[in-house]
Formats: sequence, structure tokens, C-alpha cells
Amino acid sequence: MSDREHVGTEREDAQIEPGGGPYWATSAGSMQAIAAVDADVARRAFSSGRGIALGGGSPSGWPGAITGRAWGSLAAFEADVRSGALPAGLRVAMYDPERWKYTPVDEQRDPAAAIGRFVARCRELGYISMVTPYPRLVTVRGARFRAGRGEAEEDAYVRSGIAAAAGAADICETQAQRLESDPRAYRAFVAATAEQARTANPRVVMLSGLSTSPGFAATPRMLLDAFTSVRDVVDGHYVSLSKGRHPEVLTAFLRMVLDAE
Repeated sequence: MSDREHVGTEREDAQIEPGGGPYWATSAGSMQAIAAVDADVARRAFSSGRGIALGGGSPSGWPGAITGRAWGSLAAFEADVRSGALPAGLRVAMYDPERWKYTPVDEQRDPAAAIGRFVARCRELGYISMVTPYPRLVTVRGARFRAGRGEAEEDAYVRSGIAAAAGAADICETQAQRLESDPRAYRAFVAATAEQARTANPRVVMLSGLSTSPGFAATPRMLLDAFTSVRDVVDGHYVSLSKGRHPEVLTAFLRMVLDAE
């Protein structure tokens, strides 16, 4: 299971497009935790129209950020659409299929089909679609795309073509955070998936994942090295505090990036 949080203020004039970043997507709660460490860093990163605040029901999570909300289930998204539960001002709808309790087994087994339906529904409703499949989907029993014996999850994920399906979205993230301690491996995985996504959709905005605790304790320098390794590949990052832990690490990393701009 990934370290994602299941949790925005609208900025109607903000546009999300390739080359417009770096974009910083995270939960509104993580933005607030970073602001508690350094309010100026949070403002510079998230209030410039480059922040995507993934919140719950209210679009009041972070001033100046683009309003977003995350679903681990296509079925849950559709249910919220039918019930009118989507918050006013919502701009980015994110689908996060993983091998976890939030994603139904049928969606885990054929994520490409579920992604296609999600993206099509977002277009019908006028939302910016964001898709973030987790590589561990290739380990689901009975999955259409499954890792071979001894095959690394990331290798199987690239072979599966799930990233190409995700490229149909407006925003596509590669959850590469497990590799962030090895910049060379991180870059190789992100570059391979970005190539697939952009072949499917040259206008897709590509993000890659960075986390303070992707199974190990990250440092600001580690995050910076991973960030630097893909600066010419992606348009931004999903940054995770992993259950709210270590906001000082993510804050220090963002400060280094912002000061170098």
C-alpha cells in the first residue's frame, strides 16, 4: 500500500498545462502542516496557481491553490456524482487506484478500463482529470496486468502499459517514491512511464511522486536529488507527508527548490 492520504481553494484563472509548473499536488492538510513549519514556503509553493489542494468536501483548504479531491474508487466517484456530493468549486478530480481497501477488486484487476471510464466521466462533467495508479496493482491476484515471477513491480508496471492508459487523463502521476533514494532508478522509471503517457496524449501534464516516508526516512537532500533527476521529464510532483509525518523534511526540500528558481 502506498503512503497516500485520503483526504482546496479555487483559483478559477489558473491553467494546468505542460511546461506551466512545477506543480505541487498534495492534500490541503499537508499544505497546512508545511505552513506551520514555514508559512512563506507554503505560500510560495501552493498559492501561485501551481498548487493542487486535494481536500474533502469543502473547497476551502488552501488559499490560492487549485481545488481538488481524491477518490480511490471509480464507483465511489460515480456515487458522489449521482448524489450531488461533489463540492462547489471543484476543478481537479483525482483517481488513485491501488491494491488497497479503497479500490474495488474489479478496478484493481483492470485499472486501464476503470481509468478510461473515469477520464471520460470527468470530461463529461467538465473536471480536470488526474490519475495516479500505484505500481503494486501488478501484484493483484487475477489482474489483467500481473508481474512475472521475480519481476520488479516497476518493471512489470512499465511492461503493462498502465501508464499509457493513465496518459489519457489531463494529469498523470507516476508513483515512483519508493525509488527516490536512488536517483538513477527513479529517473529511469519516471522517464519510461512518461514516454508511454505522452505517446498516448502529448498534452498530458506529468507528475512524479515524492514522499517523506516511502518505506524509509527521506531527507531533504534525497528528495532534492530525486527532483533534480527528473526536472527535464516531469511538470511537477505529488508530495506526500505519509500520514502527516516529517513536515519539516518536505518544507526544507521545498525551500531549496523555491530558492533556486
